[in-house]
Amino acid sequence: MLVGVVHNGEAMMPCCPARARRLIASKKATPFIHKGVFCIRLNREPSDNKIQPITIGVDPGSKKEGLSITTQTKTVINIQLDAVTWVKDALESRKQARRARRSRTTPCRKNKYLNCSTKGRLPPSIKARWQLKLNLICSLKQIFPISTCVIEDIKAVT
Repeated sequence: MLVGVVHNGEAMMPCCPARARRLIASKKATPFIHKGVFCIRLNREPSDNKIQPITIGVDPGSKKEGLSITTQTKTVINIQLDAVTWVKDALESRKQARRARRSRTTPCRKNKYLNCSTKGRLPPSIKARWQLKLNLICSLKQIFPISTCVIEDIKAVT
């Protein structure tokens, strides 16, 4: 695993942990943690500004999801996370609470059915799953200079 390097808010090429330790010990960099990932912030101008192409690969699964950030020769970081599975239950409990409120004998407004159209919208569970992936990619892009994104898309025969 390599360490992310940031200078003036711009992501630089990651370095090995030994080099990061040397930079921190010589006060040329300060360590910080960005959303659970250890990184360093350079306190001076970098010696080289060359940036190689870095690719992030996303492997969506039903229970676990994987992300891998790689260069042509090295693997920068591998992340495995649990998929979003709580949305369906949350919508069901919200629906039951709404129905319980409607059965009460209190004055209330008439129901509005303007937002019931399902044409051209994503189901909330799918939207939450892909929003998690997008947010994670955007936060990783702040510490690694990601140039391309590859998403594995396989339909299993069921």
